[in-house]
Amino acid sequence: MELELRIYDIDPEFRWTWLRWFEETLLPLYSRPGAGQVLGRFLSYRDDATFAWLLQPAEREWDEAEVLATAPTPVRKSIVRKLAPAYGSTITTPEEFRRIDEAKVLEIRQYRIAPGQRARFARFFHDKTLGPQTGHGITVYGQFDDLDDANNFVWLRGFPNLIERDRSKSDFYRGALWLEELEAEAFSMIEDYSNSLLVAPM
Repeated sequence: MELELRIYDIDPEFRWTWLRWFEETLLPLYSRPGAGQVLGRFLSYRDDATFAWLLQPAEREWDEAEVLATAPTPVRKSIVRKLAPAYGSTITTPEEFRRIDEAKVLEIRQYRIAPGQRARFARFFHDKTLGPQTGHGITVYGQFDDLDDANNFVWLRGFPNLIERDRSKSDFYRGALWLEELEAEAFSMIEDYSNSLLVAPM
């Protein structure tokens, strides 16, 4: 399975007009057979400009650039990440993305991994952190390799609300397992973990 993570920067003044256009014009095109499908749509908690969506790409009978040109306001900036499930991903099929609807709060995390270390990190992530995160109420909705950047690792995790997010993260990252065993190993591979979007699934 391949998918795309698209992150758009939209003029906040026209945010709701643009989102209405997306729902009424672009989204129906993906309901056509063989057109791929939209796997998730997300609004940023931190600003009124960021809109992210997950897409299963496919050949289409329309020119997407031409359709986007009909939007009420242009996208000011876009980032497209082409992804595939990493080792042990908790999501490996398009249908499994429906689980994201369970989460009221989602983090889209993009890690810069040291060159040559991504496969090792994916195994570390799966084998050593998935279980403990789940035990603290953190749900991981897939971990993915960036197909265009061998040093980028993307993963999604969800929470029932912002209060539980703070509690779960505090319990996990201040716990003995992370501080005494996992942290040093993780940061022997991670160069930057600051690229994270806090979003609400639509």
